[in-house]
Amino acid sequence: MMSAIPQRLAVAAALVLASRPGDALAGPSPTDDREPMEGGSEEPEAAPVEAPPERVAGADDVGPHKAPPIPVTTPQLARQKEPEGDTKLIKDLEARVTGSISFSIFHKTWPNEQGDRAVGFGANFDRIGVGLDGTYKGLLMSADYRFFGKYAMLHHGYIGYRYKDIYEVDVGVHKVPLGILPYTSHSWFLTLPYYVGMADDYDLGIKQKLTLGGFDLQLAYYIISEPAQFGATGDSARYSYDFVTTDADELGYAGVTSKQSNKEMHRANGRLAYTFEHRGGGTTEIGGSGFYGGLYNTELDSFGDQWAAVVHYNGNYRGFNLQVEGLYYHHRPLREGVQDPRWVTMGAYDAPYRVASRGLVVVGNIGYTLELPWEAFDWVMFYNDYSFLFKPDYSSQSTHMNVTGILLANQYVYIFFDTAVGLNHPWFSPQYGQALAEGEDDPKPWLWINLNFGYYF
Repeated sequence: MMSAIPQRLAVAAALVLASRPGDALAGPSPTDDREPMEGGSEEPEAAPVEAPPERVAGADDVGPHKAPPIPVTTPQLARQKEPEGDTKLIKDLEARVTGSISFSIFHKTWPNEQGDRAVGFGANFDRIGVGLDGTYKGLLMSADYRFFGKYAMLHHGYIGYRYKDIYEVDVGVHKVPLGILPYTSHSWFLTLPYYVGMADDYDLGIKQKLTLGGFDLQLAYYIISEPAQFGATGDSARYSYDFVTTDADELGYAGVTSKQSNKEMHRANGRLAYTFEHRGGGTTEIGGSGFYGGLYNTELDSFGDQWAAVVHYNGNYRGFNLQVEGLYYHHRPLREGVQDPRWVTMGAYDAPYRVASRGLVVVGNIGYTLELPWEAFDWVMFYNDYSFLFKPDYSSQSTHMNVTGILLANQYVYIFFDTAVGLNHPWFSPQYGQALAEGEDDPKPWLWINLNFGYYF
């Protein structure tokens, strides 16, 4: 019985990890990746850093949240009424409306936007989500849309076909096959791969999945990243971090003085993993994944490129779950005029920021789950998630993130209590716009204590 818990949790904690950043809950003031390009030997003059304006994006957002472990609900069979009044059950058709609502109570130790005191205690509405899941014989569909107060976005939306448990093809906006799936994390905050666009990413394209024995092969082609939705920014009202177009009006306070015009297009992803089964019901998955794709500059009407390579280990045994992942990424966009090639702009949650153009990310997470003999909650998970970003072009300004927490859950309710510490992290410091790029040479560790209540059906 106990050996099955980690596997359920991996899927569960996967769904709980699907949301993020804001003012009350938003980290630092919002409204950042690269190696010098050939021919660009002259170091561009550093742009003056202006005082951050009043948050225009992500102000009411709730930091990195997720969607809890898949809530177990019984799908309702769809029914169709005949003209004569007879009710005919459509065999093999199952559909259900899904939804979520969550909010957080928090304490943050970094300075507020005025710099005269710490952000301190507060509470914030997280999100309301509505969705639909359905199957008809081998056909399937899934969609989820989320509202965050001042902005809203599509989380995912796709149709597909599944043949037994062997083959599946999905078309639409769906999860990119990269690294540990479904989440490289146990906590509500996720880990650093998410913040640089390398985990829990959703893009528009086609994906095929083949499962044979212990092998799992996923191949995908993405035309573009997921479309931006409704928000204050032009391109950052999205769930997962992607390249976004922005300018000095949105990111001037973080050193951006010119228009940023690159978008992700025509990307190929591949992931191969193998799962070993152990005596006693435990499992170990090892795998590798990566991608290569284009970065289209809308001003120059030409392409740069990007690539990433990932190796991972995901083990479940006697209630323990151990996740280890290493990834290297490199973005090489084309740039107009004289721009610093060491960083790029990415965005999500209606708030763009700068990210190092290339980096090495290492993740080490451990969790332990216990079933509970209570009526109120079914299980509890204790965990510690650590991740680290080394930036070759900013070697002394690495980013660190550690989250220690507890998750209490039942079929519908998930309660996360997290203590998160960050160094040069956009959501755990007053340096939102540049923490993942040059950051600070001597950063302080900032603390975010968060209690999140979520109801999922």
